[in-house]
Amino acid sequence: MPIYEFSCQKCNSNFETFVISHKNINSVQCPKCGSKKVQKVVSAFNCGCSSGGSLSFGGSSGCGGGSTRFG
Repeated sequence: MPIYEFSCQKCNSNFETFVISHKNINSVQCPKCGSKKVQKVVSAFNCGCSSGGSLSFGGSSGCGGGSTRFG
């Protein structure tokens, strides 16, 4: 069950919620004000690797050794 991050267009709060199915994204409500005017936002993620390393932005890692920069 994926966790998505949303931003409420009414009260400007950000929150995370479990979404059972992609079809259920349209039924998400803001827990602060109850509005359904919410927008899914891109959130940071973590990548675990079998070699014990983890992907880090802007530096070398055990997941391929490259540098990944965003922004």
